[in-house]
Amino acid sequence: MPQTAPRPRPIELLAPARDLSTARVAISHGADAVYIGAPRFGARAAAGVSLEDIRTLTEEAHRFGVRIYVTCNTIIYDEELAEVEAMIWDLWRAGVDALIIQDMGITRMKLPPIPLHSSTQCDTLEPSDVQHLEALGFEQVVLARELNVEQIRRIHAVTQVPLEVFIHGALCVSYSGRCYLSHALTGRSANRGECSQQCRLPYELIDASGQQIRQEEHLLSPRDLNRSAQLEALLDAGASSLKIEGRLKSESYVKNITAHYRQLLDQLIARYPERYCRASYGEVQHRFTPDPSKSFNRGFTPYLFHLATPSKPNASVINVHSPKSQGEYLGKAKRSKSGSLILEGKQTMSNGDGLLFITPAGQVGGIKVNRVDERGQLLLARRESIPEGSEVYRNYDQAFERLLASPTAERRLRVALTLRLHERGLELSMRSLDKPEIEASKVLELSLETAQRYQPERLRTELSKLGDTDLLAAEVQLELGDTPPFIPVSLLAPLRRAVCERFLERWDSALPPLSSEKTPLMRTKTQSDVPPRRMKQADYRANIANQLAHAYYAAMGYTEAADAFELSPVADAELMCTKHCIKHELGYCIRETKEPLPYAEPLYLLHEGNRLRLEFDCAVCQMKIYQA
Repeated sequence: MPQTAPRPRPIELLAPARDLSTARVAISHGADAVYIGAPRFGARAAAGVSLEDIRTLTEEAHRFGVRIYVTCNTIIYDEELAEVEAMIWDLWRAGVDALIIQDMGITRMKLPPIPLHSSTQCDTLEPSDVQHLEALGFEQVVLARELNVEQIRRIHAVTQVPLEVFIHGALCVSYSGRCYLSHALTGRSANRGECSQQCRLPYELIDASGQQIRQEEHLLSPRDLNRSAQLEALLDAGASSLKIEGRLKSESYVKNITAHYRQLLDQLIARYPERYCRASYGEVQHRFTPDPSKSFNRGFTPYLFHLATPSKPNASVINVHSPKSQGEYLGKAKRSKSGSLILEGKQTMSNGDGLLFITPAGQVGGIKVNRVDERGQLLLARRESIPEGSEVYRNYDQAFERLLASPTAERRLRVALTLRLHERGLELSMRSLDKPEIEASKVLELSLETAQRYQPERLRTELSKLGDTDLLAAEVQLELGDTPPFIPVSLLAPLRRAVCERFLERWDSALPPLSSEKTPLMRTKTQSDVPPRRMKQADYRANIANQLAHAYYAAMGYTEAADAFELSPVADAELMCTKHCIKHELGYCIRETKEPLPYAEPLYLLHEGNRLRLEFDCAVCQMKIYQA
């Protein structure tokens, strides 16, 4: 028997949304799925969304096959368990396609049959981690940002669950779910969605003898992720869902970044149609040229994507100068005096542009452009001189933001229309090009006479005018015989509207209905049902904050599971574990140089009275941070 060719793998572009309006622009600009905050208990505490808005969003998104994932990815306290369980039922009834979680206690709740996806807070690094989550019933697993392409490939080889990876946006310098620095220093827990971003602060670096190594540098502040150049390698390694970070970002950011990756992915899918396909419906037409450098960014990094070698080490992943938006590079300052600036080379600038500059001495400043004179000289908002040779970036592009404030994309379902002769007159039919089984037609009864002057293009143009519907006439055919009849164009508009309405009714009726009450689904698996995770002991880093989470770990065979750090702070706890290494930043990585570190260890980071001790586990390329 001949073997059936494997079906193309659906590739999902997963975009963020802080609210209903942002989710709508993510969909219109090409997202296959959108993740958005639950009313409470999301890892961005400031980005909760009401149930009413989530219900509206699911109804609108599902028309295009776009899935809506809701984040409920904080750790949960005992007194909150009942509220969380009730909220999950409400989300399921609202049509949500999946729930993104961190707290394993949720897996022991009496839940509706809502798909579970793992959060980045689950710290999923090894094949065993993914196999464990898959056996528990998770239907999509997000991998840690720190994994390189070969590690992703090894995981894909041993699992069937779709793998989700980050491709763009802000980076946590710590392994997600393993950072307690914010809670230890400010009482605000990253595992509760309240991170105070201690990693974005400037630090002094000293050695054990007190010698100053660096002063007031952002030594823990990562650049932003950008894997535009690595998309093909990611898909080839087995990633199926490509995630953009940014549930607190603006609509213009979501428009620009979603459009950028939509276009790149569409090119890849067109190049390899036998391997990959779109995960949703609707042709997206952008009315601008996306450019990631024009949206908020701290400079870009592919973040350890390729395995480093002595001959090809990884570049620095941090921006020591500033945690603020750097934007697009314009060039060096050629001449500046009394509030004016001339750059090397020619740049198109606008009144109101924002600039960030880094002086040759490493100092960072920002200033606004009041106006650009006829010679291209920038007249600045302050009478300030920018040192010659300073690197100048535009971190606010007035013209680009003004463009993005207008409608910049539309998304429509592709249909084929056919106008043909019918025994009683004319018949107009409409068929989906994504789901050919969905079609609609209507007959217009009238007597026809032979056309004296047949104008087929005029008929096609009129039939293509689908107005403000969600439909796009990708194909228009005329089957009017050898002697086409005369067809008054005025008759086509009401016929076309009637067919559109009938088609959309059938399209929407074919969508899965909103969920109704069903018997709760109990995920009460035990140690014998699932492969073990790499974690051998459930200490404070297991983030166990409630009795159901304790029950999960007991069922998995952990006999001495500890409470979460937020409940029982641990003396001399590892407050952060990161792949970013300050030894590497200083140029003394033992994998890249034989020169020993010329400073007495341990090294310390200092900021406003806080003193942090650094330890280096070079065997596994990890830096760990403790409160000193």
